[in-house]
Amino acid sequence: MRLGLLYFFVMFFSASVYSQDDEYLTQVQQLDWKGAAEGYEIPSNDAKISVSENEYLVLGKDAHKFMLLTEGHDGFKPDAVKLKIHADESESTAIYQRNDIGFVKTDDWEENIDADDMLSQITEGTEEANKIRAEGHPKLYIDGWAQPPFLDKDNSIIYWAINGHTSDNRKFINAKALKLGRKGYTDVIWTGLPEQFTNAETVLEPVLASYSYNEGFQYDDFMPETDTVAAMGAGALVYKLATGKAAVKAGFIAAAAIFAKKFWFIIFLPFVYGWKWIKNKFSNKSE
Repeated sequence: MRLGLLYFFVMFFSASVYSQDDEYLTQVQQLDWKGAAEGYEIPSNDAKISVSENEYLVLGKDAHKFMLLTEGHDGFKPDAVKLKIHADESESTAIYQRNDIGFVKTDDWEENIDADDMLSQITEGTEEANKIRAEGHPKLYIDGWAQPPFLDKDNSIIYWAINGHTSDNRKFINAKALKLGRKGYTDVIWTGLPEQFTNAETVLEPVLASYSYNEGFQYDDFMPETDTVAAMGAGALVYKLATGKAAVKAGFIAAAAIFAKKFWFIIFLPFVYGWKWIKNKFSNKSE
């Protein structure tokens, strides 16, 4: 069984195989990294991503290649990956993926969200994923909820976060948000160190603020007389994304209609030790 997106991960200095691999570093450096600017268009999406100082972005195929290089599999192909360098030179990362499944209603939340059952399924799925992870990539293990699933109806955003550690005992947090829109949702994953984490809303606030749906595609722009409604409500959607399995109460038709493709829940990214090179690349451009 492969894992349903998660979706979340961490970046920090590592003595792992990556830090010894010059070819890997070269490939990371050669990606089309984009620097601070307003409103990069997301490929095939009705949305934009802004990049602030000390943030670096890859889009489309470059984002796909970055995930392949760092995760050791090609099961997750996001629209964009953004690296943030903090003042203390620690790092965190955000991943963005748009999913046009139709307008997601929120009236099934209570009947499909069972935090204990979901955590058990996430743990099982992560162990299965470890069996197919490429050699040299650390195994991932689940320690518990950093924050159980939470629906913010006022802002049309869903949050949750997972504590985890690697086979070489490095701790990380995957925090996830689903930003609901008129045509579906955008999956946003934040990965960082436990000491960087307070709660999912706080760490994801700047990540979500930098991502904006274009005019007419917000959640409140839904037109019931013409727009498609998703076959699955928010509760069943979150259960599926977090566990990789269809919520029993969601029904077979909904599960089959939306989730024909495979996803990955938990993501771990080793420290991109080439970030200083990336930063220098932009510094040289401005001289």
